[in-house]
Amino acid sequence: MILAALLLVHGDDPGMELLYFWAAVLLALTPLLIFGTIGALVLKKIWKEQRGTRNAERGTERPS
Repeated sequence: MILAALLLVHGDDPGMELLYFWAAVLLALTPLLIFGTIGALVLKKIWKEQRGTRNAERGTERPS
């Protein structure tokens, strides 16, 4: 309902349509970037812990 009212007020203004387009793109990308970053940090921590566990199982090895 509000969208219909906004379209009546603004008409066919290309500048406003471009603004709405970029606002929609920003709304779609923001959660992807946030959750993608959180996921990458969690995976990095998991891989780091697994590598530490593998090194602890082998024991400490001195370089030759």
